[in-house]
Amino acid sequence: MAKSRSKPEPAASRQKTAPKTSALVIPHTEGPFYTSSFYRRHWPAALVLMLVSFILYYQCIAYDYILDDLMVITGNSFTKKGFGGIWDIMTTESFEGYFGERKDLVQGNRYRPLSIVTFAIEYGIMGGTAPWLSHVVNILLYGLTGITLMMVLDLMFRNFTSRSWWFSVPFLASLIFILHPIHTEAVANIKGRDEIMSMLLSLIALYTAMRYTDHNQGRWLALSMVSFFLALLSKENAITFLAVIPLSVYFFGRVRSGVIFRIFLWLAGTTILYLILRFNTAGVPKLSQPITDLMNNPFFGMKPDEKIGTILYTLGKYILLMVWPHPLSHDYYPYAIPKTSLFSIIPLGCLLVYLALAFIGIRGLRSKSVYAYSILFYLITLTIVSNVVINVGTFMNERFIFMASAGFCLAVAYALSVYLPKLSPGGQNIAIGLMTVIAAGFGLKTYLRVPVWENALTLNKAAVEVCPNSARANSFMSTALFEQFKVTENREEKKRLLTESEKYALKSVEIVPNYQNPNLMLIGVASERFKLDNDINEYIRQMKPVVQRRPDIPFIEEFHNYQKGRGFDQQLFGFYLEAGSNLLQVNDGRRAFALKFLTWAYEINPNNRQLLEALGLAHELAGDATRAASFRQAAQSMQ
Repeated sequence: MAKSRSKPEPAASRQKTAPKTSALVIPHTEGPFYTSSFYRRHWPAALVLMLVSFILYYQCIAYDYILDDLMVITGNSFTKKGFGGIWDIMTTESFEGYFGERKDLVQGNRYRPLSIVTFAIEYGIMGGTAPWLSHVVNILLYGLTGITLMMVLDLMFRNFTSRSWWFSVPFLASLIFILHPIHTEAVANIKGRDEIMSMLLSLIALYTAMRYTDHNQGRWLALSMVSFFLALLSKENAITFLAVIPLSVYFFGRVRSGVIFRIFLWLAGTTILYLILRFNTAGVPKLSQPITDLMNNPFFGMKPDEKIGTILYTLGKYILLMVWPHPLSHDYYPYAIPKTSLFSIIPLGCLLVYLALAFIGIRGLRSKSVYAYSILFYLITLTIVSNVVINVGTFMNERFIFMASAGFCLAVAYALSVYLPKLSPGGQNIAIGLMTVIAAGFGLKTYLRVPVWENALTLNKAAVEVCPNSARANSFMSTALFEQFKVTENREEKKRLLTESEKYALKSVEIVPNYQNPNLMLIGVASERFKLDNDINEYIRQMKPVVQRRPDIPFIEEFHNYQKGRGFDQQLFGFYLEAGSNLLQVNDGRRAFALKFLTWAYEINPNNRQLLEALGLAHELAGDATRAASFRQAAQSMQ
């Protein structure tokens, strides 16, 4: 059982009276933060946290790369230079090593070089890719994050005693953090290292800032600044610790306001240096620039009340997943989260919940309530990924709440270790029982969730079950099945895989009709099915709706060239003529591709009046009056 310990009061008095929360004497703020070596006192706890991390995630070590690992490792030209690519990684926008150029895909661009540097170092050491090593490093860093969280909380709760170290606030909060299933994405997906490193280094910056306040030793402040700068280089989420660090010092220490302000100023200066580097490297964010790709701007086309309502819906879902982390998904793209009006019941309820949390947090500033601190920690660290401050490119992601979840874990640990034991003589037994249930439930859920990350097929299969209305999840499932098709030898199994791939691609375009990837998959399915069955009519049937939606996909022309001279000119002529004529009727960018299909038809049969008239119209719309007149004259001569 943990108790708040005020040094001026005798032990007997502490047990009989509740700690006062006046502005002058708040027991948990008494004395210096650092009292004795953490590892001398808590090496068993640190060992347990690291062991639990490996027990939960050891399965990952056998897994390969997946998802965005392509962008930061296997498909990143800078990473694959090994040590020689470090300078390029540090001096370019984070997508540039993959795309070969800087692309403004999302608001704010991305500059997260530090985790990519670690991948380049691994590549250089191993002389190539080694996913097992990357997974081991992720698990080690995750365990260290849990240990560092306990170190920070050990300073904060130095005035609390506990009958057992294993039921103290610092250990319980850190253990719940390590066990929480919502963290599986950050750990099991190698690319998630940016989340882990950002949190780990931010906690080190907080720890060293608290050590600085003990004796005003400049080395601790310098270490805090360096750690904070490295945290920012890992991921920009760390910028929220510009508020968290002074807030933490205020809540858990009796420190002069001038010292807190000094810490803030030095960290603010560090932030400015980071922003200068970021803007010079990745460019100044063009927040007003419209992003029209729904997969990078999920709110595109939404009304203002729908955007606000949907954001509130996701904020409510974050809280729900904190308390009850089931079901989980790696994909919350349109429209896994439904469009929801602000004036619907759920968004309004979520708004009230967050207003209540903000009220409790602000109200507890004076009394320095631990619950108030937990709430403010959660709210502050959530802001940057909430879509309220900046559009993060998706409705939500479980990894986005990696940092904020520490606030939830602290609140739960404090309730179990301090609050419940005060309620009744049997309160601690109830708390131990609840903690056992939480640990067993969270641990089992995490252990069972990890195998989902084995490969693209297992991951996307799980995603479409949880989020059947996600265009991206269905599209990626289609892709995974198509990749499986390519390595399968059995003819009947290949046909089955094509049918399954087609099913998910059709579901994806049903949700977002102009989404390129599922349309590309449908073309791939049609092409490979034609190669198996040589059925040109079936090929044309499948291709017609795809061409109408996305005539710009390059593979259409590639397969057109493949079909030349194979004896299907008559069927293809009708297909190209119909496709071109239909595209002439639309009033958007697709119309420009009508001429291509009509030209292909002309190559097959130049003496068709309907085709000549369509070509005349196409050239007229393209601004070529001379050729338009020529084709119209040819059409009239055939009367």
